[in-house]
Amino acid sequence: MSPLAFAIRHVVFPAWARKNDSALLPYLAEMERAQYWSPEKLAAYQWAAFKKLIAHAVETCPYYGESLRRAGITPADLRTPQDIRHVPTITKQEIQSHRDQLISNRYAPQDLIDDMTGGSTGSPMRFCYDRDRRDTRMAATLRHDRWSGWEIGERRAILWGAPQDLKQQRPLKARLRERLVNRRMILDASALDEASMAHFARQLKRYRPTMLLGYANTLALFARYVEAQNIRGIEPKGIISSAEVLTEENRQLIERTFGCRIFNRYGCREFAVIASECSQHDGMHVNADNLLVETLSGEGPTRDEDGEIVITDLRNFAMPMIRYRIKDVGRLKSDGCRCGRGLPLLEVSGGRVTDFLTATNGAKVSGVVLATYVITRIPGIEQMQFVQSQRSAVTLNLVKGPQWSDGSTLGSLLTKAREFLGPDMRFEVSFRDRIHQEQSGKYRFAVSHL
Repeated sequence: MSPLAFAIRHVVFPAWARKNDSALLPYLAEMERAQYWSPEKLAAYQWAAFKKLIAHAVETCPYYGESLRRAGITPADLRTPQDIRHVPTITKQEIQSHRDQLISNRYAPQDLIDDMTGGSTGSPMRFCYDRDRRDTRMAATLRHDRWSGWEIGERRAILWGAPQDLKQQRPLKARLRERLVNRRMILDASALDEASMAHFARQLKRYRPTMLLGYANTLALFARYVEAQNIRGIEPKGIISSAEVLTEENRQLIERTFGCRIFNRYGCREFAVIASECSQHDGMHVNADNLLVETLSGEGPTRDEDGEIVITDLRNFAMPMIRYRIKDVGRLKSDGCRCGRGLPLLEVSGGRVTDFLTATNGAKVSGVVLATYVITRIPGIEQMQFVQSQRSAVTLNLVKGPQWSDGSTLGSLLTKAREFLGPDMRFEVSFRDRIHQEQSGKYRFAVSHL
Protein backbone atom coordinates (compact mmCIF):
# COMPACT_ATOMS: atom_id res chain seq x y z
CA MET A 1 0.00 0.00 0.00
CA SER A 2 1.35 3.44 -0.96
CA PRO A 3 1.88 6.14 1.70
CA LEU A 4 -1.02 8.14 0.23
CA ALA A 5 -3.35 5.15 0.32
CA PHE A 6 -2.28 4.45 3.91
CA ALA A 7 -3.02 8.06 4.93
CA ILE A 8 -6.42 7.98 3.26
CA ARG A 9 -7.35 4.69 4.90
CA HIS A 10 -6.30 5.69 8.41
CA VAL A 11 -6.80 9.49 8.45
CA VAL A 12 -8.80 10.98 5.57
CA PHE A 13 -11.54 8.35 5.29
CA PRO A 14 -12.26 8.21 9.07
CA ALA A 15 -12.30 12.02 9.21
CA TRP A 16 -14.77 12.14 6.32
CA ALA A 17 -17.03 9.61 8.07
CA ARG A 18 -16.97 11.58 11.35
CA LYS A 19 -17.69 14.84 9.54
CA ASN A 20 -20.76 13.29 7.93
CA ASP A 21 -21.93 11.71 11.19
CA SER A 22 -21.68 8.30 9.54
CA ALA A 23 -21.58 5.03 11.47
CA LEU A 24 -20.02 3.31 8.45
CA LEU A 25 -16.68 2.42 10.08
CA PRO A 26 -18.10 1.05 13.37
CA TYR A 27 -20.49 -1.06 11.32
CA LEU A 28 -17.63 -2.27 9.14
CA ALA A 29 -15.64 -3.30 12.24
CA GLU A 30 -18.71 -5.13 13.56
CA MET A 31 -19.21 -6.96 10.26
CA GLU A 32 -15.54 -7.91 10.01
CA ARG A 33 -15.97 -9.75 13.31
CA ALA A 34 -19.39 -11.21 12.48
CA GLN A 35 -18.19 -12.88 9.29
CA TYR A 36 -16.23 -15.37 11.43
CA TRP A 37 -19.08 -16.24 13.78
CA SER A 38 -19.99 -19.90 13.91
CA PRO A 39 -23.01 -20.93 11.81
CA GLU A 40 -24.91 -21.56 15.03
CA LYS A 41 -24.23 -18.09 16.44
CA LEU A 42 -25.09 -16.49 13.11
CA ALA A 43 -28.39 -18.41 12.86
CA ALA A 44 -29.35 -17.34 16.41
CA TYR A 45 -28.54 -13.73 15.56
CA GLN A 46 -30.64 -13.87 12.38
CA TRP A 47 -33.65 -15.35 14.16
CA ALA A 48 -33.55 -12.70 16.91
CA ALA A 49 -33.22 -9.97 14.29
CA PHE A 50 -36.08 -11.44 12.25
CA LYS A 51 -38.44 -11.50 15.24
CA LYS A 52 -37.53 -7.91 16.11
CA LEU A 53 -38.20 -6.82 12.53
CA ILE A 54 -41.55 -8.63 12.38
CA ALA A 55 -42.75 -7.05 15.63
CA HIS A 56 -41.75 -3.61 14.36
CA ALA A 57 -43.37 -4.14 10.94
CA VAL A 58 -46.68 -5.37 12.35
CA GLU A 59 -46.85 -2.43 14.78
CA THR A 60 -45.80 0.37 12.39
CA CYS A 61 -46.51 -0.75 8.80
CA PRO A 62 -50.22 -1.13 7.89
CA TYR A 63 -49.43 -3.65 5.15
CA TYR A 64 -47.73 -6.14 7.46
CA GLY A 65 -50.33 -5.77 10.18
CA GLU A 66 -53.02 -6.77 7.70
CA SER A 67 -50.85 -9.44 6.01
CA LEU A 68 -50.19 -11.35 9.25
CA ARG A 69 -53.78 -10.89 10.38
CA ARG A 70 -54.99 -12.59 7.19
CA ALA A 71 -52.44 -15.36 7.74
CA GLY A 72 -53.87 -15.91 11.23
CA ILE A 73 -50.62 -15.36 13.11
CA THR A 74 -49.06 -12.80 15.45
CA PRO A 75 -45.38 -12.10 16.21
CA ALA A 76 -45.81 -14.10 19.43
CA ASP A 77 -46.58 -17.20 17.35
CA LEU A 78 -43.04 -17.19 15.91
CA ARG A 79 -41.33 -19.35 18.50
CA THR A 80 -38.70 -21.24 16.46
CA PRO A 81 -36.96 -20.59 13.13
CA GLN A 82 -39.18 -23.24 11.54
CA ASP A 83 -42.17 -20.95 12.15
CA ILE A 84 -40.91 -18.55 9.50
CA ARG A 85 -42.84 -20.60 6.95
CA HIS A 86 -46.07 -19.16 8.36
CA VAL A 87 -45.01 -15.58 7.50
CA PRO A 88 -46.38 -14.61 4.06
CA THR A 89 -43.90 -13.82 1.30
CA ILE A 90 -44.08 -10.58 -0.67
CA THR A 91 -43.56 -9.90 -4.37
CA LYS A 92 -42.32 -6.93 -6.33
CA GLN A 93 -45.84 -6.35 -7.66
CA GLU A 94 -47.21 -6.21 -4.11
CA ILE A 95 -44.55 -3.69 -3.10
CA GLN A 96 -45.34 -1.58 -6.17
CA SER A 97 -49.05 -1.63 -5.29
CA HIS A 98 -48.74 -1.05 -1.52
CA ARG A 99 -45.57 1.03 -1.17
CA ASP A 100 -47.05 3.66 1.15
CA GLN A 101 -48.50 1.00 3.48
CA LEU A 102 -45.08 -0.66 3.72
CA ILE A 103 -43.30 2.43 5.07
CA SER A 104 -43.03 2.54 8.86
CA ASN A 105 -45.00 5.35 10.52
CA ARG A 106 -42.04 5.92 12.86
CA TYR A 107 -40.09 7.63 10.10
CA ALA A 108 -40.66 11.15 8.84
CA PRO A 109 -40.49 11.63 5.04
CA GLN A 110 -37.34 13.74 5.35
CA ASP A 111 -35.58 10.83 7.08
CA LEU A 112 -36.08 8.48 4.13
CA ILE A 113 -33.69 7.84 1.24
CA ASP A 114 -35.59 7.04 -1.94
CA ASP A 115 -34.18 4.44 -4.31
CA MET A 116 -35.30 2.44 -7.32
CA THR A 117 -34.47 -0.96 -8.74
CA GLY A 118 -32.50 -1.00 -11.96
CA GLY A 119 -35.25 -2.44 -14.13
CA SER A 120 -33.31 -5.54 -15.25
CA THR A 121 -36.42 -7.61 -14.55
CA GLY A 122 -38.29 -5.35 -16.94
CA SER A 123 -40.29 -3.88 -14.05
CA PRO A 124 -38.65 -1.21 -11.84
CA MET A 125 -39.73 -0.65 -8.24
CA ARG A 126 -39.41 2.30 -5.87
CA PHE A 127 -38.39 1.67 -2.26
CA CYS A 128 -36.63 3.49 0.58
CA TYR A 129 -34.44 3.13 3.67
CA ASP A 130 -32.97 5.46 6.28
CA ARG A 131 -29.46 6.81 6.86
CA ASP A 132 -28.57 4.03 9.27
CA ARG A 133 -29.42 1.41 6.64
CA ARG A 134 -27.42 3.38 4.09
CA ASP A 135 -24.39 3.11 6.38
CA THR A 136 -24.81 -0.64 6.92
CA ARG A 137 -25.26 -1.20 3.17
CA MET A 138 -22.02 0.70 2.51
CA ALA A 139 -20.19 -1.17 5.28
CA ALA A 140 -21.25 -4.55 3.89
CA THR A 141 -20.10 -3.52 0.42
CA LEU A 142 -16.70 -2.45 1.75
CA ARG A 143 -16.31 -5.75 3.61
CA HIS A 144 -17.01 -7.77 0.48
CA ASP A 145 -14.87 -5.48 -1.71
CA ARG A 146 -11.88 -6.11 0.57
CA TRP A 147 -12.05 -9.82 -0.23
CA SER A 148 -10.76 -8.97 -3.72
CA GLY A 149 -7.45 -7.70 -2.29
CA TRP A 150 -8.43 -4.04 -2.42
CA GLU A 151 -8.24 -1.84 0.70
CA ILE A 152 -9.83 1.47 1.62
CA GLY A 153 -7.55 4.21 0.26
CA GLU A 154 -6.44 2.28 -2.82
CA ARG A 155 -7.54 3.12 -6.33
CA ARG A 156 -10.56 1.52 -7.99
CA ALA A 157 -11.81 1.64 -11.55
CA ILE A 158 -15.44 0.98 -12.43
CA LEU A 159 -16.75 0.09 -15.89
CA TRP A 160 -20.29 1.38 -15.58
CA GLY A 161 -23.08 2.73 -17.71
CA ALA A 162 -24.18 6.14 -16.48
CA PRO A 163 -23.20 8.61 -19.22
CA GLN A 164 -25.45 11.42 -17.99
CA ASP A 165 -23.93 11.15 -14.50
CA LEU A 166 -20.41 11.20 -15.90
CA LYS A 167 -20.88 14.15 -18.25
CA GLN A 168 -22.48 16.57 -15.82
CA GLN A 169 -20.18 19.10 -14.14
CA ARG A 170 -20.03 18.21 -10.48
CA PRO A 171 -19.15 20.65 -7.68
CA LEU A 172 -15.53 20.90 -6.59
CA LYS A 173 -16.36 19.34 -3.22
CA ALA A 174 -17.78 16.24 -4.93
CA ARG A 175 -14.76 15.95 -7.23
CA LEU A 176 -12.37 16.21 -4.30
CA ARG A 177 -14.31 13.56 -2.38
CA GLU A 178 -14.14 11.28 -5.40
CA ARG A 179 -10.38 11.80 -5.69
CA LEU A 180 -9.33 11.79 -2.04
CA VAL A 181 -11.93 9.63 -0.29
CA ASN A 182 -13.54 7.24 -2.76
CA ARG A 183 -10.43 7.09 -4.98
CA ARG A 184 -12.34 5.69 -7.92
CA MET A 185 -12.35 6.31 -11.63
CA ILE A 186 -15.66 5.62 -13.40
CA LEU A 187 -15.47 4.79 -17.10
CA ASP A 188 -18.57 5.19 -19.25
CA ALA A 189 -19.40 1.68 -20.46
CA SER A 190 -22.85 2.53 -21.82
CA ALA A 191 -21.73 1.88 -25.41
CA LEU A 192 -18.62 -0.12 -26.29
CA ASP A 193 -16.69 0.13 -29.54
CA GLU A 194 -12.97 -0.10 -30.35
CA ALA A 195 -12.40 3.60 -29.70
CA SER A 196 -14.01 3.50 -26.25
CA MET A 197 -12.16 0.34 -25.26
CA ALA A 198 -8.86 1.81 -26.45
CA HIS A 199 -9.63 4.81 -24.23
CA PHE A 200 -10.37 2.49 -21.29
CA ALA A 201 -7.04 0.75 -21.80
CA ARG A 202 -5.10 4.02 -21.83
CA GLN A 203 -6.87 5.30 -18.73
CA LEU A 204 -6.39 2.08 -16.78
CA LYS A 205 -2.69 1.84 -17.66
CA ARG A 206 -2.24 5.39 -16.38
CA TYR A 207 -4.45 5.08 -13.27
CA ARG A 208 -3.23 1.60 -12.21
CA PRO A 209 -6.20 0.63 -10.03
CA THR A 210 -5.92 -2.08 -7.39
CA MET A 211 -9.44 -3.26 -8.16
CA LEU A 212 -11.59 -3.30 -11.27
CA LEU A 213 -15.38 -3.63 -11.04
CA GLY A 214 -17.95 -3.95 -13.79
CA TYR A 215 -20.84 -5.76 -15.41
CA ALA A 216 -19.89 -9.36 -16.23
CA ASN A 217 -20.46 -9.09 -19.98
CA THR A 218 -18.81 -5.67 -20.21
CA LEU A 219 -15.68 -6.99 -18.48
CA ALA A 220 -15.61 -9.96 -20.86
CA LEU A 221 -15.96 -7.77 -23.97
CA PHE A 222 -13.19 -5.47 -22.76
CA ALA A 223 -10.96 -8.45 -21.86
CA ARG A 224 -11.46 -9.84 -25.35
CA TYR A 225 -10.32 -6.52 -26.82
CA VAL A 226 -7.27 -6.28 -24.52
CA GLU A 227 -6.25 -9.83 -25.39
CA ALA A 228 -6.69 -9.31 -29.13
CA GLN A 229 -4.66 -6.08 -29.06
CA ASN A 230 -1.98 -7.64 -26.84
CA ILE A 231 -2.23 -4.72 -24.38
CA ARG A 232 -0.03 -4.90 -21.30
CA GLY A 233 0.07 -2.90 -18.07
CA ILE A 234 -3.46 -3.35 -16.72
CA GLU A 235 -2.74 -5.32 -13.56
CA PRO A 236 -5.34 -5.06 -10.77
CA LYS A 237 -5.08 -7.27 -7.70
CA GLY A 238 -8.64 -8.44 -8.20
CA ILE A 239 -11.73 -7.93 -10.34
CA ILE A 240 -15.34 -7.90 -9.14
CA SER A 241 -18.06 -8.99 -11.54
CA SER A 242 -21.63 -7.99 -10.84
CA ALA A 243 -25.10 -7.30 -12.29
CA GLU A 244 -25.10 -10.17 -14.81
CA VAL A 245 -24.46 -13.92 -14.92
CA LEU A 246 -20.72 -14.67 -15.01
CA THR A 247 -20.18 -17.70 -17.25
CA GLU A 248 -17.22 -20.03 -16.74
CA GLU A 249 -15.95 -19.13 -20.22
CA ASN A 250 -15.95 -15.41 -19.38
CA ARG A 251 -14.35 -16.06 -15.99
CA GLN A 252 -11.42 -17.83 -17.65
CA LEU A 253 -11.09 -15.12 -20.30
CA ILE A 254 -11.02 -12.26 -17.79
CA GLU A 255 -8.58 -13.98 -15.42
CA ARG A 256 -6.29 -15.00 -18.28
CA THR A 257 -6.26 -11.49 -19.72
CA PHE A 258 -5.58 -9.52 -16.55
CA GLY A 259 -3.58 -12.09 -14.61
CA CYS A 260 -5.69 -12.00 -11.44
CA ARG A 261 -8.74 -13.70 -9.95
CA ILE A 262 -12.28 -12.51 -10.57
CA PHE A 263 -14.73 -12.39 -7.66
CA ASN A 264 -18.31 -13.05 -8.62
CA ARG A 265 -20.98 -11.03 -6.84
CA TYR A 266 -24.74 -11.35 -6.54
CA GLY A 267 -26.62 -8.23 -5.57
CA CYS A 268 -29.49 -5.92 -6.37
CA ARG A 269 -30.61 -2.40 -5.59
CA GLU A 270 -33.12 -3.57 -2.97
CA PHE A 271 -30.45 -5.16 -0.76
CA ALA A 272 -27.05 -4.04 -2.18
CA VAL A 273 -24.61 -6.97 -1.77
CA ILE A 274 -26.43 -10.28 -1.33
CA ALA A 275 -23.47 -12.66 -1.70
CA SER A 276 -19.85 -12.54 -2.89
CA GLU A 277 -16.97 -14.90 -3.52
CA CYS A 278 -13.98 -14.93 -1.20
CA SER A 279 -10.45 -15.96 -2.15
CA GLN A 280 -11.40 -19.67 -2.10
CA HIS A 281 -14.01 -19.26 -4.91
CA ASP A 282 -16.06 -22.18 -3.56
CA GLY A 283 -19.32 -20.26 -3.87
CA MET A 284 -20.59 -16.87 -2.78
CA HIS A 285 -20.79 -16.01 0.93
CA VAL A 286 -24.22 -14.66 1.86
CA ASN A 287 -24.26 -11.24 3.52
CA ALA A 288 -26.02 -13.08 6.32
CA ASP A 289 -25.53 -10.66 9.21
CA ASN A 290 -27.62 -8.17 7.22
CA LEU A 291 -29.89 -10.41 5.17
CA LEU A 292 -31.79 -13.63 5.79
CA VAL A 293 -31.67 -15.64 2.56
CA GLU A 294 -33.93 -18.68 2.06
CA THR A 295 -34.30 -21.04 -0.87
CA LEU A 296 -37.75 -22.55 -1.26
CA SER A 297 -39.40 -25.24 -3.34
CA GLY A 298 -43.04 -26.35 -3.37
CA GLU A 299 -42.26 -28.64 -0.44
CA GLY A 300 -40.63 -25.97 1.70
CA PRO A 301 -37.03 -24.87 2.39
CA THR A 302 -34.25 -26.47 0.36
CA ARG A 303 -30.60 -27.19 1.04
CA ASP A 304 -28.04 -28.31 -1.55
CA GLU A 305 -30.68 -28.21 -4.27
CA ASP A 306 -32.20 -25.45 -6.34
CA GLY A 307 -35.00 -23.36 -4.91
CA GLU A 308 -36.52 -19.93 -5.32
CA ILE A 309 -34.46 -17.27 -3.54
CA VAL A 310 -36.40 -15.35 -0.87
CA ILE A 311 -34.74 -12.52 1.06
CA THR A 312 -35.48 -10.56 4.25
CA ASP A 313 -33.58 -7.34 4.92
CA LEU A 314 -32.89 -7.60 8.63
CA ARG A 315 -31.81 -3.95 8.95
CA ASN A 316 -34.31 -1.95 6.90
CA PHE A 317 -36.81 -0.76 9.50
CA ALA A 318 -37.95 2.25 7.48
CA MET A 319 -39.54 0.10 4.76
CA PRO A 320 -39.27 -3.55 5.76
CA MET A 321 -38.90 -6.13 3.02
CA ILE A 322 -39.82 -9.43 4.64
CA ARG A 323 -39.54 -12.70 2.70
CA TYR A 324 -39.22 -10.91 -0.64
CA ARG A 325 -39.41 -13.17 -3.71
CA ILE A 326 -36.59 -11.85 -5.85
CA LYS A 327 -37.41 -14.13 -8.82
CA ASP A 328 -34.00 -15.83 -8.93
CA VAL A 329 -33.09 -19.46 -8.38
CA GLY A 330 -30.20 -20.78 -6.31
CA ARG A 331 -29.02 -23.28 -3.72
CA LEU A 332 -27.71 -22.81 -0.20
CA LYS A 333 -24.80 -25.17 0.45
CA SER A 334 -24.41 -27.26 3.60
CA ASP A 335 -20.62 -27.27 3.34
CA GLY A 336 -18.60 -24.56 4.99
CA CYS A 337 -15.81 -22.62 3.28
CA ARG A 338 -12.10 -23.25 3.73
CA CYS A 339 -11.63 -19.53 4.49
CA GLY A 340 -13.16 -20.06 7.95
CA ARG A 341 -16.03 -17.59 7.56
CA GLY A 342 -19.33 -18.72 9.01
CA LEU A 343 -21.33 -16.87 6.37
CA PRO A 344 -23.23 -19.55 4.38
CA LEU A 345 -22.45 -20.26 0.75
CA LEU A 346 -24.89 -19.65 -2.08
CA GLU A 347 -24.80 -20.70 -5.71
CA VAL A 348 -27.10 -18.77 -8.03
CA SER A 349 -28.35 -20.87 -10.91
CA GLY A 350 -30.89 -18.37 -12.12
CA GLY A 351 -30.26 -14.69 -12.55
CA ARG A 352 -30.36 -11.71 -14.81
CA VAL A 353 -29.29 -12.43 -18.38
CA THR A 354 -28.89 -9.48 -20.72
CA ASP A 355 -27.39 -9.54 -24.20
CA PHE A 356 -25.55 -6.68 -25.85
CA LEU A 357 -27.62 -4.84 -28.43
CA THR A 358 -25.91 -3.24 -31.40
CA ALA A 359 -26.35 0.49 -31.97
CA THR A 360 -26.66 1.86 -35.50
CA ASN A 361 -23.00 2.99 -35.33
CA GLY A 362 -21.87 -0.53 -34.41
CA ALA A 363 -21.28 0.09 -30.71
CA LYS A 364 -22.31 -2.62 -28.23
CA VAL A 365 -24.86 -1.49 -25.64
CA SER A 366 -25.35 -3.57 -22.48
CA GLY A 367 -28.85 -4.65 -21.59
CA VAL A 368 -28.12 -3.66 -17.98
CA VAL A 369 -27.43 -0.11 -19.13
CA LEU A 370 -30.72 0.00 -21.01
CA ALA A 371 -32.55 -1.40 -17.99
CA THR A 372 -31.03 1.13 -15.61
CA TYR A 373 -31.03 4.28 -17.70
CA VAL A 374 -34.09 3.83 -19.91
CA ILE A 375 -36.91 2.05 -18.11
CA THR A 376 -36.25 3.43 -14.62
CA ARG A 377 -36.33 7.03 -15.88
CA ILE A 378 -39.80 6.76 -17.42
CA PRO A 379 -43.00 6.26 -15.37
CA GLY A 380 -45.86 4.21 -16.75
CA ILE A 381 -43.95 1.09 -17.81
CA GLU A 382 -44.65 -2.12 -15.91
CA GLN A 383 -42.39 -4.39 -18.01
CA MET A 384 -40.26 -3.99 -21.10
CA GLN A 385 -38.01 -6.17 -23.24
CA PHE A 386 -35.71 -5.23 -26.14
CA VAL A 387 -35.38 -7.81 -28.92
CA GLN A 388 -33.01 -7.21 -31.84
CA SER A 389 -33.01 -9.35 -34.99
CA GLN A 390 -31.52 -6.84 -37.45
CA ARG A 391 -28.91 -4.11 -37.16
CA SER A 392 -31.25 -1.19 -37.86
CA ALA A 393 -34.35 -2.24 -35.91
CA VAL A 394 -35.41 -3.32 -32.41
CA THR A 395 -38.71 -4.74 -31.19
CA LEU A 396 -39.99 -3.38 -27.90
CA ASN A 397 -42.26 -5.73 -25.96
CA LEU A 398 -44.18 -3.52 -23.53
CA VAL A 399 -46.55 -3.98 -20.61
CA LYS A 400 -48.29 -0.75 -19.62
CA GLY A 401 -48.21 0.37 -15.99
CA PRO A 402 -50.72 2.49 -14.03
CA GLN A 403 -48.98 5.77 -14.96
CA TRP A 404 -48.90 5.03 -18.70
CA SER A 405 -49.80 8.00 -20.88
CA ASP A 406 -50.53 7.42 -24.56
CA GLY A 407 -49.45 10.96 -25.25
CA SER A 408 -46.03 11.02 -23.60
CA THR A 409 -44.77 7.68 -22.24
CA LEU A 410 -43.99 6.00 -25.56
CA GLY A 411 -42.42 9.14 -27.00
CA SER A 412 -40.17 9.53 -23.95
CA LEU A 413 -39.20 5.88 -24.12
CA LEU A 414 -38.20 5.99 -27.78
CA THR A 415 -36.28 9.24 -27.30
CA LYS A 416 -34.31 7.79 -24.38
CA ALA A 417 -33.64 4.47 -26.17
CA ARG A 418 -32.31 6.31 -29.25
CA GLU A 419 -29.78 8.12 -27.03
CA PHE A 420 -28.11 4.73 -26.57
CA LEU A 421 -28.94 2.87 -29.80
CA GLY A 422 -28.71 5.73 -32.30
CA PRO A 423 -31.06 8.41 -33.65
CA ASP A 424 -31.83 6.33 -36.74
CA MET A 425 -32.78 3.14 -34.90
CA ARG A 426 -36.25 1.90 -35.88
CA PHE A 427 -38.54 0.52 -33.18
CA GLU A 428 -41.50 -1.80 -33.51
CA VAL A 429 -43.71 -1.72 -30.42
CA SER A 430 -45.63 -4.81 -29.30
CA PHE A 431 -47.96 -4.38 -26.32
CA ARG A 432 -48.27 -7.46 -24.08
CA ASP A 433 -50.21 -8.54 -21.01
CA ARG A 434 -47.05 -10.05 -19.46
CA ILE A 435 -43.45 -10.78 -20.42
CA HIS A 436 -42.57 -14.20 -19.03
CA GLN A 437 -39.31 -15.65 -17.80
CA GLU A 438 -37.68 -18.39 -19.84
CA GLN A 439 -37.82 -22.08 -18.88
CA SER A 440 -34.49 -21.68 -17.10
CA GLY A 441 -36.14 -19.18 -14.77
CA LYS A 442 -34.03 -16.36 -16.18
CA TYR A 443 -35.58 -13.12 -17.34
CA ARG A 444 -33.95 -11.62 -20.43
CA PHE A 445 -34.36 -7.87 -20.55
CA ALA A 446 -32.39 -7.53 -23.78
CA VAL A 447 -32.25 -10.28 -26.42
CA SER A 448 -30.03 -10.12 -29.48
CA HIS A 449 -30.34 -12.51 -32.42
CA LEU A 450 -27.56 -10.85 -34.42
